[in-house]
Parts: sequence; structure tokens; C-alpha cells
Amino acid sequence: MNTPHDSKITRCPKLGDEMTFAYCLVEAGDLPCARIIACWRKAFDVTTLLQSILTSQQWDRFDQVQPKDKMESLLELIEKAKGQT
Repeated sequence: MNTPHDSKITRCPKLGDEMTFAYCLVEAGDLPCARIIACWRKAFDVTTLLQSILTSQQWDRFDQVQPKDKMESLLELIEKAKGQT
């Protein structure tokens, strides 16, 4: 997915660092990050953009995903890191 916004950067509340919009588009594999709308809505109309680049099936799956809270995300990252050692 290529967009005119791919190189824009914002602070990612999930990862705690700056990330590009391009990363947010693929953070969940074939779907954008569940928080992409909340993170980017002040910069541009991200909802309309997503609806134009995602298939209707992808949009439906994306629209049904609930963002994980910070604690749940941290626990998943810790478990993933443990598995890599």
C-alpha cells in the first residue's frame, strides 16, 4: 500500500517511539494498526484513505478489531521477547 502520507511521522503510543504512516499501514500484517485512525486523524482524513485502499473484506476485519490497551500490548511484547532468547 503506497500513499502520499507514507513518510509522515508520529509518535506511536503502542511502541513508544516515532513511526511512519507506512509502518502503521502494515503493523498488523495485512491490516493497519488498530490505532491508526486515533493516531493520524488530526493530520489528515485517514478513515477515507483507508476505505479507499483496503478491500471491503479488509476494511470489515479492520473495523471490527478493538485496539489493545497498553498493559496487554506490553505483556505480549514481553512474552514475544522471552521466546526469542
